[in-house]
Amino acid sequence: MKKLIALAIALAVTAAAVPAEAGPGIKVKGGFTWIGYGDFNTWVDETNKEIPSGISTFDNMNWIPEISAEFTFPLLPTFSGAVGVGYLSGKWDYNFSIGADGLSYVHKVKSVPVLLNVYWEPPLVFINPFIYGGVGFYRTSLEFDYSETVGGNTDGYNAEMDKWGFGLQAGGGIRLSLIPLMSLDVGVQGRWADVSGFEGTATNQDGETKEVYLGKGVVNGYHVYGPEERDSELEEASVDLSGFTIFVGLTFSF
Repeated sequence: MKKLIALAIALAVTAAAVPAEAGPGIKVKGGFTWIGYGDFNTWVDETNKEIPSGISTFDNMNWIPEISAEFTFPLLPTFSGAVGVGYLSGKWDYNFSIGADGLSYVHKVKSVPVLLNVYWEPPLVFINPFIYGGVGFYRTSLEFDYSETVGGNTDGYNAEMDKWGFGLQAGGGIRLSLIPLMSLDVGVQGRWADVSGFEGTATNQDGETKEVYLGKGVVNGYHVYGPEERDSELEEASVDLSGFTIFVGLTFSF
């Protein structure tokens, strides 16, 4: 009986000591991502300088939620590959009114990256440090919804644009063994992804649709950012998703 108990304990300790990357598995994680969102936040900062005193200013878009799921498979004793998909989204809105006049502006960004990563994890017991890095292919879409009412007349548009882009990601953290086939991951990820070349359509209040691109520049002394018609001479803007993520997740091993 003592030998049986000793064998059971040995097997349990051995299973707990094996890192999740030792065999195929699934990783799911989520957290909040800080993005630079360069051209948009530059427009926000410059526009705030132009807003008269007493009127509420714009906020930057920086912290947005992000989730991802990956399928992992062994490559070498301490290395594993991973293929997965992520999702990050953000929303920015501004509303201002004086009597019957007012302005409403909503901007949304969504990105679905296809992820290819390589993980390294030493075979430690219970607490395993890990690092990883890889590439991502980011399907990013933008929405703009603008409406302005002056003297009883309303003008505005709704625009949608999208584009595939390339990115790099790398991160690390620690993995805490919960049970032999499941562990808790806590870590930080850095990302570089600056997507440009957005194109789409904009529809005005009368239902007229035009082809547009994502533009930026200065018009009549005012900074602008958003959908522009193809014959516009404004510079092309980009969407900067570069930044860092603080995440927690679970790894399931098979």
